[in-house]
Amino acid sequence: MNLTSHADMPSLTLVSSVESPLRQPAESSVEPIAFLQAISASLELERVLNTLSRFLYDLVAHSGWEYHHTASGFARAGGKPDRHRLEYALTLNEQAMGTLTLMRGRRFSEHDQQRIESLLGLAASALSNALQLYQTNQQLERDPLTGLGNRRALAAQGTQWLADSFRYQQPVSMLVMDLDRFKSVNDRFGHPFGDHLLCAIADTLRTLTRTADLCVRLGGDEFVVLLPRTDLAEATECAERIRRRVSQLALSAPTGDVVQPSISIGVASCRAGMAIRQEQMTEVNREAASAPSHTDLSDAQGNARQMRQIVATLLPHPPTAEALTAVAQTGIIPHYGIDLDLLYQRADAALYAAKNAGTNQVMQAR
Repeated sequence: MNLTSHADMPSLTLVSSVESPLRQPAESSVEPIAFLQAISASLELERVLNTLSRFLYDLVAHSGWEYHHTASGFARAGGKPDRHRLEYALTLNEQAMGTLTLMRGRRFSEHDQQRIESLLGLAASALSNALQLYQTNQQLERDPLTGLGNRRALAAQGTQWLADSFRYQQPVSMLVMDLDRFKSVNDRFGHPFGDHLLCAIADTLRTLTRTADLCVRLGGDEFVVLLPRTDLAEATECAERIRRRVSQLALSAPTGDVVQPSISIGVASCRAGMAIRQEQMTEVNREAASAPSHTDLSDAQGNARQMRQIVATLLPHPPTAEALTAVAQTGIIPHYGIDLDLLYQRADAALYAAKNAGTNQVMQAR
């Protein structure tokens, strides 16, 4: 692996001090075999970076680190920033593998750099494999036309965010939207112009949402925005901003016509601590008592949901932090009458209500 480190370059900088170096602590060492075993134990990029940081700390006691891979947009950091920075542009077989920055309160000596570079050389293969897997998964979760996420990304991220909503008592909201009269645009101006319009909508979503939000094209002219830590009122405000911005677009068609699109949006939210109603509890308890044993997949999925519902009935509402922690350790996420499919169905129903209300509308799920 090639390691590039230069002084006085914006992208790759070693910041030095004119002060005398502080006394160095006793030197520690890393066993290469133990390091290779640890860093090769996972193909998850974040875990590989955390393992690398842990062993680098044993060598040079850095206070913080940052990693950026521009091509994939992947960025992670740990610890805290400090006055001295050492940055490496990582490459393997002429393939860029991102930039790693180490920080600490005292200068990195030449000996420190030699030890860091030796460890990075050992980490090269593991880091390259993890990065390739991350990029492959990223491609599988990306809509090729717009660059937004796709249905797979929504399922993966949405399920995690709903679980986090339960654990940390935070709301999650979803916007479901599609363009008004998009078929007539395709029929009149052709599919290439229709694709251009879809990309313009994608750019609008990226501009008006946060980095932490997930923007997805489900297919055709249907888009979804998943908003973590966002309640119904905040999600509705976001939907209104999107609706207004789309209505302000003016795209020139091949015929010379100016197309001004509009969009309809449905909004639904999963509230923190959402509880199932008492009549649902009674129904769940009755079904649980009479449920027969099954072995096929669909019945197993039904039984899994039933168990989550039963767990939900046993917890206080809203659940206490202690109860949440205890249940989370079992791996069972209680079902409070809401999951990703149901959240989508509620937002989608609100979308159709917006369409029926005359298009170019935002409607909340009730």
